[in-house]
Amino acid sequence: MTHRKQSLFAVLCLVLLFAGSALAQGLYWESTTSTSGGPMGDRTTTAQNFAMPKMFKIVNSPKVMILRMDQEKMYDVNTGTKTYSEMTFAEIEGFAKKAGDKMAAFREKIKNLPPDQQKKMEGLASMMGGGAEEKIEVNATGDTKTVSGFACTKYVLKKGGKDFATLWVTKGVSGFDNLRADWVEFGKRMAALTNMTGMGEAYQKIEGFPMETDMNMMGTITTVVTKVEKRSTPASEFDVPAGYTKTASPMMQKAGQ
Repeated sequence: MTHRKQSLFAVLCLVLLFAGSALAQGLYWESTTSTSGGPMGDRTTTAQNFAMPKMFKIVNSPKVMILRMDQEKMYDVNTGTKTYSEMTFAEIEGFAKKAGDKMAAFREKIKNLPPDQQKKMEGLASMMGGGAEEKIEVNATGDTKTVSGFACTKYVLKKGGKDFATLWVTKGVSGFDNLRADWVEFGKRMAALTNMTGMGEAYQKIEGFPMETDMNMMGTITTVVTKVEKRSTPASEFDVPAGYTKTASPMMQKAGQ
């Protein structure tokens, strides 16, 4: 899994838990994501996250990702080069379908491998989100701990009978309960992009704001929210800055479009 996909997946884990009516008030939070044991090696990144009705932005300098439900688009901005690319949600879904078709062909190809090699390659395909997804179980453990000053409860997600993710969520974030409908749709779009559509249903069973998320995907991805607050962000902050040059989307180039 590429670092970009790991970053998108980390965003997905947060976005899938949002939803709600249109409010003037939104949320802002800061997070740290650490990866270890994966193909990209050990690394830690920090991000600023802005949420408003029908708009979401994650800043991981110099990269900025903007999701606009009102425009049905995702923008990928680079503040270092002052460039940006964009994809419609329809294009994202088309990209995901092509990726799924390629993975299906890969699964067909490995059927002739020896059983031990086939099992290993099947596991790799599953972790990359290819092919039909196994059902994800959601278990509330009742365990509690404090994360960044918030009292949290523990949820464990299981896939194929094995622990797939651990989340510590809180009901103590003011304003979170009012952000729950636009963001379900955001989650669906992000799930399509990461080929993890089964995650949407699983995350809707979790109540509360995710303060810490641990994912086991070809290594461990841990995201911890270090600060969260209610904040109204101007709509202009979800626009591509003036003067930036539009470039072709890397994902669309990869898909041969």
